[in-house]
Amino acid sequence: MTSPTPSADDTPAPSEARTSVAADPEPEAAAPTPEAVDQAAGRQADIDHVSAIAEDLINRGAPWDSRTSWTIVLVEGIVAAIVGLLFIFKPLGGSSTTLQIVGLILLGGSLITSFQLWRHQLRPEIEQLASFRSGSGVTVGLVVIVATFFVPVTDAVVAALAVVVGVGFFVFGATGIGTSFVRMQLDVPLPLASIVANAVLALAGLVLVLAGARGADSVDGIFNWLGVLLIAAGLALAGYSYMLRQDAERR
Repeated sequence: MTSPTPSADDTPAPSEARTSVAADPEPEAAAPTPEAVDQAAGRQADIDHVSAIAEDLINRGAPWDSRTSWTIVLVEGIVAAIVGLLFIFKPLGGSSTTLQIVGLILLGGSLITSFQLWRHQLRPEIEQLASFRSGSGVTVGLVVIVATFFVPVTDAVVAALAVVVGVGFFVFGATGIGTSFVRMQLDVPLPLASIVANAVLALAGLVLVLAGARGADSVDGIFNWLGVLLIAAGLALAGYSYMLRQDAERR
């Protein structure tokens, strides 16, 4: 008995007749070798070690901090006196160099705040304000430094950059004062030394803004006064370092 011939309707469609081809499995990523793991761990340990040293220096850098030492305070006094002398005598190129130094000071302070944010040294409730403080300081510092290198520093440029860096210092100091008043516990005493230091920065920024509005000659005069104040601060820090050394020897 012969089997019936399949009709055209019973013929499977080409798409049904084709068999699906399984996709090739993706090759698994090679596991890191023990040497690579050790190298990565070593690099991370080096980063942590350097960060810990920088963190310790920043924490001990405040002269009023109980963890500071007389050597750190003495170095700070010497640096302050040198910067003051540069402000007064301008041996490296006039007002443009002075503005570069001021921009570097603002940039350095802002980068320290950025480092503290990266290391989670600041209280969570002030991190946003500190981020704004750091970002504004870095921006103004870089603008002033770059401008003095690539733009001819005329009297008009000196006055304009003095206003810019003055605004940067005012914002930096004002936000620093603001972070001192942001507290989760009202019974915690205010950091008076930090408030005074930031108030001085904000006042210096305001003075630079007013001097820049009056012209380059007024800016030069303000830099001379700031130089005198920095020299006085350097001498005061040197005397304080001597007191700290005497106290350490008595212990």
